[in-house]
Amino acid sequence: MNNIYIITGVSRGIGEALAKRLLQPSNRVIGISRKANEQLAAWAEKQEAAYEFFPYDLKETQGLDALLERVFAKVNKQETSSVTFINNAGMLEPIMPLQEADSQVMTEHLQVNLLAPMICTAAFIRLTEGWEMPRTIVNISSGAGKHPYSGWAAYCTSKAGLDMLTRCVALEQGEGAHAVKLLSIAPGIVDTQMQELIRSTPEASFPDVNKFIELKATDALTSPEDAADRIAGVLESGRFQQGDVIDLRQLYA
Repeated sequence: MNNIYIITGVSRGIGEALAKRLLQPSNRVIGISRKANEQLAAWAEKQEAAYEFFPYDLKETQGLDALLERVFAKVNKQETSSVTFINNAGMLEPIMPLQEADSQVMTEHLQVNLLAPMICTAAFIRLTEGWEMPRTIVNISSGAGKHPYSGWAAYCTSKAGLDMLTRCVALEQGEGAHAVKLLSIAPGIVDTQMQELIRSTPEASFPDVNKFIELKATDALTSPEDAADRIAGVLESGRFQQGDVIDLRQLYA
């Protein structure tokens, strides 16, 4: 029997760190991202854990239902103890005043950050209907979903939407014994390539850039490994309620 974790955005950052943290003999990790991560495959072999990879660009939202069908065709529910879907993949661009942003980039942003999680959530619920083992959907959110930043209109909006998606679908699922559990987790400010992009943005496009430069200079960022360990800890402990929106900085303060 395996605990199955399906994670989007495993090529780097929090997604990669989460996959590594969860790759244990009792778990099976299924990764989804545009690019393969050979280090994860090697790590899985070292840990004697099961890892599978599905290449997919989440901007192509029209194919997500078919993707999830392919993923679950590889899952034997008779051999599964629990199944968790982690909507982790995300993008930050465009970083600039909204009127200066390219409409195509805004569209791609919302497709990756909000529409893809919505479609994956719906498909997950449909494809696991009637399964009696624990089923969980985790949305990796951000404090930006609650705090507005000049230059981050798309990012703040998409993360606020992700939190509300969590709450709404949690209400739909209810508190029954076999309901799909939903959880939104803001991991804090994590030292990923997204942070590198933020620090390289001109102040005219992102007025708070110096704050993030200072966070890096003072070693105030959380490592992807620490963030992944805390997220996994929440999931493994079951320390959350249906529809919770959690900020790890407050939980681990």
